[in-house]
Amino acid sequence: MKNNRPASFSRLLSGVTVFALFLCSCSTISYVGDRYQPTDRIDVYYAERDVKSEYKVIGHLSELVGGINGEEQAKQNIIAKCREVGADGVIILGFQYSGSDEDKQYQKAQAIKYID
Repeated sequence: MKNNRPASFSRLLSGVTVFALFLCSCSTISYVGDRYQPTDRIDVYYAERDVKSEYKVIGHLSELVGGINGEEQAKQNIIAKCREVGADGVIILGFQYSGSDEDKQYQKAQAIKYID
């Protein structure tokens, strides 16, 4: 079967696909809290009781989960944001759902700073 579409249509379709993938990969992270000098290393925890050092919570994070491998990408975006705001660690709190049909999933976290 012969493809009768003009070449410009194929280029347009390719461009739309790339743009859609770009939009899906954009971070939608929200951060509320204090900021310090950026850090290079972030300790990742999944429960507050696992943090063995004294710490204070310096901020709260929320990241919309979506796309392929969305949970892992959301976690990586949260870790990157924690580096940016100068946290020493992050406590991944789990997921929260919102929307009329609970169609949106957010990964929640707390940015922490160790107390010397």
